[in-house]
Amino acid sequence: MTRSTYWIESLVPAWLYHDGGYRAALTRHLRDRLELQGYEIVTPIRIRTAEGDVPPPVGMLMLRAETQVEEFDVDMGEA
Repeated sequence: MTRSTYWIESLVPAWLYHDGGYRAALTRHLRDRLELQGYEIVTPIRIRTAEGDVPPPVGMLMLRAETQVEEFDVDMGEA
């Protein structure tokens, strides 16, 4: 089995970083997307600010929700 990191990013007003309802919705959205695709989440979903090459506009933050999933390795054998 292989572990892979998946994430989504969201550009939001800075005050949403501390809004529990938004953080819960972002977490639920990532969890639902991964479960719909059949992945098994193996680490807690973390939300943090993301650093990029271009800074966000004044008063905004780029939030990144990320987790790790386990994927089954499929051996296709020799062709």
